[in-house]
Amino acid sequence: MQRFFTLICCFTSVILFAKKPTDEFVLKNFLEEEFPGILIQPMDSKDGFVFSWELTIQQALDHWDSNAGSFPQKIFLYHRAFKNPNVIVTEGYEIADRIYEASSILNANQFSIEYRFFGDSRPEKINWSLLNHKQALEDLHSIRTKLAKIYKKNWIATGISKGGTTAALYSLTYPKDLKATIAYVAPFALEQEDKRTIEHYTKKVGRLECRQKVREFQRNLLKHRNEIKLLLIELENRDGVKFEIDKDKVIDFASMEYPFSFWQWGFDCQDIPSKDANADELFDHIEAVVDFNYYDNVSYKRFLPAYYQFMTEFGYYGFDTSGVSDLLIYPQLSNLEFAPKDADLTFHGEYINKMHEKARSHSNNMIYIYGAQDPWTSCAIELSNKSNALKLVKYNGAHRTRIRDFSESDKQLVYKCLKKWTKHKTIPLAY
Repeated sequence: MQRFFTLICCFTSVILFAKKPTDEFVLKNFLEEEFPGILIQPMDSKDGFVFSWELTIQQALDHWDSNAGSFPQKIFLYHRAFKNPNVIVTEGYEIADRIYEASSILNANQFSIEYRFFGDSRPEKINWSLLNHKQALEDLHSIRTKLAKIYKKNWIATGISKGGTTAALYSLTYPKDLKATIAYVAPFALEQEDKRTIEHYTKKVGRLECRQKVREFQRNLLKHRNEIKLLLIELENRDGVKFEIDKDKVIDFASMEYPFSFWQWGFDCQDIPSKDANADELFDHIEAVVDFNYYDNVSYKRFLPAYYQFMTEFGYYGFDTSGVSDLLIYPQLSNLEFAPKDADLTFHGEYINKMHEKARSHSNNMIYIYGAQDPWTSCAIELSNKSNALKLVKYNGAHRTRIRDFSESDKQLVYKCLKKWTKHKTIPLAY
C-alpha cells in the first residue's frame, strides 16, 4: 500500500511540474499539419515579438483546378501570443521584413504574405493567366483561413501601394475574414494608363513655378543626352548590369518618368539642379528620383509580374510629353515596354471598375491613407456616405505618408475607429 501511495505521489508530481508546451512547439506542429511540405526558418525577431519565422508553403497555382500544381509562397510570421489580434499584410510585390503600424497599434501578431509570382514566390515557369486578382485574393483567404484555426482573435488587413489596393480588394471580397483594414495609397487606376495621374502632376500639385522647374529639368537632361549615355556605360560596368533597352530609350523613359517620381516620393523644388548643372549633377539627381537601374536587366526581370498586372487588370499611368517632345528620340513611350513579351496584354478593366464602385459605398471598417502630392492620390477612392470608412489625406504628403505623419487629433480618430471595429485596445504609436 505504501509503495502504491509513493507511485501515485511521484506520478502526480510529474504532472504538476511538467512544462507547458511552448508556443514554438505548438505552432510548428500545427503548421506542418496544415501546410504539408512547409519550410520553417528562424528570423531575427523584432522588438516586442517572441519569435519570427520565414515560412515557405506550397500554394495552389490555380485554386479552381487541383491538377494545376503548386508554387512556393513565402510568409514572414511575427509571433507575440495566440491571444493577441492578428494583422495580415497584403504585400503587392516581394515580401519585406518590416513591422506595420497596425501591428504596433494593436499589439498584434503579423503575417506578411508575398504576392504570387513575385520575389521567391514563383513557379519555374510563369503561366501569366494565373497572375490575377482572383487567384491572389484566394491565396490570402486560404492562408488566413488555416492560420485562424490557431490564431483565433480578430484579423486586420493592411498593405501599401499595390499592396494597399490588394488589402482593400481582399476586404471587399472576403469581408467576414476581417474586422478592419488599413490601406495606404491604394490606387484604383481605371485604365491601362490612367490619365488622371497626368492631370494630377501637371496641374494640381505644388506651385506653378515648381512644376515649370520640373519640366526645365527634363529638357536639361535630354539636352545632355550624349554625356548621360557615357555615364550609363560607367554604371553598367560598375554594377555589372545591362540595360534591356538602348540607352537613348533609357534616357527618354527616365526623363518622362521624372515628374511622376518627383511628386510621388516627395522631393522639394530646391532639390532640382539648376539650369547650369553639369551632366554628373543631372545624372546624380535622376538616380535619386528615378534610379537608372530601374531599366537594367535585373530590375526588368524583377518587375515583369508587376507590369503584367498593371497592363492587364490593375491599371497604371502614362507619360506627358508636352514641352519636351522635340528632344525625344522615342516620342511614343509606354509602360507596355516592360511587360512580358509572351503574354496577352489586353487590359480588362471591368473588374477594377466594378470594385472601384463597390469600394466607394461598401468600404466598411476601412481606413484609407493618402498623401496629397502623390500622383496616385488622383486614383484614390471617393467615398460615398453609405459606409463607415475613414479617409485621411496628408497635405504635402507623398507616397510614404503613414498614420504617424498626421496630427494628434487624426491619429486619435484612427485609434478610436480601430478600437471600435476590432474590440481590442489600441496603443498610440511611439513616434
